[in-house]
Amino acid sequence: MDYFEVGRPSGDGLCSDNACPCPNTVIPRGSGYVFITQDVVDFRRRYPKSQDAIRAYQKYLEQMFGERTFAGNVPGPILVCELGARRRNLNLEIAAADARHWWKTGFVPLRATPTV
Repeated sequence: MDYFEVGRPSGDGLCSDNACPCPNTVIPRGSGYVFITQDVVDFRRRYPKSQDAIRAYQKYLEQMFGERTFAGNVPGPILVCELGARRRNLNLEIAAADARHWWKTGFVPLRATPTV
């Protein structure tokens, strides 16, 4: 399986799923669930290196907004709490394993998160 690099917080994480009713729920380091969309996979296939992805996303934002806008993050996986993972019907076992791998290595699989 191919993987791509994604930055990690230095401490605990936060549920960053805008569709979750409990945004900013603290997710202890090493836990949680990772949600990877097909759009993210398609984007990172085009730009597998983090620096290339940042430059491409920066260019996209400049075209959309007509000015230089800082792209602190590029499209990537979403760290979610259990409620968020369940609401999205994610395969909890795989999404949790992906999260553990990401916390440990900084890499996530280059495939969409399976659903149930």
